[in-house]
Amino acid sequence: MNVSNETLPTAADTGAVPKSASYYGRPIVKPHVWKPYIAWYFWIGGAAGAASVECVCARMRGADALATVEKRAALAGVLVAPVLLIADLGVPSRFINMLRVFKLTSPMNLGSWILTAFGGAIGASTFAELLGWKRTSRALEVVAAGLGPALTVYTAVLVADTATPVWHEAGDTLPFVFAASGVASAGAVGVAFAPSQQNGSARRLMIGGAIGLLAAGAAMEKRLGPLLGEPYRTGTGGSFRATSGALSAAGIVVGLLGHKNRTASRLAATCVAAACVLERFAVSAAGKQSAQDPKYTIEPQRARLNARRDLDLESSG
Repeated sequence: MNVSNETLPTAADTGAVPKSASYYGRPIVKPHVWKPYIAWYFWIGGAAGAASVECVCARMRGADALATVEKRAALAGVLVAPVLLIADLGVPSRFINMLRVFKLTSPMNLGSWILTAFGGAIGASTFAELLGWKRTSRALEVVAAGLGPALTVYTAVLVADTATPVWHEAGDTLPFVFAASGVASAGAVGVAFAPSQQNGSARRLMIGGAIGLLAAGAAMEKRLGPLLGEPYRTGTGGSFRATSGALSAAGIVVGLLGHKNRTASRLAATCVAAACVLERFAVSAAGKQSAQDPKYTIEPQRARLNARRDLDLESSG
């Protein structure tokens, strides 16, 4: 929340700066300027990574129709995801330039390589399948599945590596939110498009992932505490989060009660997929809200300093 110079007293006026104010009320951390493309990118990439794992698992069980659906979903995701990323970057060469180096310490650089390698594997597998090279296609599916989990959660690691308060402080729980969302989304795809006789495992993934999403989100808020959890309860971030939770709950209930009805199953899948999309939008919006208001940066820092001071006093005493 930006405050005008007139509404924020300065040290010269009062001799003190308000408790949670920055210089002239300006944000201490620069809010992100992402377009909605990035939230969609987070969701599509996460779903594609999880779908590649479900593809291999379904193939091992002999559920080839489900495996094909998940493979097509992974391929579609990896074709769309770079387009969304480049659309936000504005210049295609920026994505290509990230592949000029390889840095394990850079989540953005590592993520670019994961996305590229995953896309190459799932694309080559599809091409080999069209040529009738079954063994080669199956082997490449396994390669893609090996990269899938990293593709699903790397974006959570990426945002947690920034100074944005609600992302940085949730670095140990945010990957679980993204993982649960990816699993639920991949399951929803299988429920919606695979034959009913083969989508039992997809239904379990969808429902389990939706439950995991609710649990991981609650754990993240608890980890953030009352103050830093505010952006997930108020404003745009809170609206997205509340709607996501309601849709997740609806998808779980309809998925459990209407599992024998095709229409009900697809309704449940739609609810869960929409919940996962909105969760990504909630994370994006909450991050921006927490960066705009200086209190989310200042108060946690002050609390850590006070805790450290108390610990030093106890040690010296």
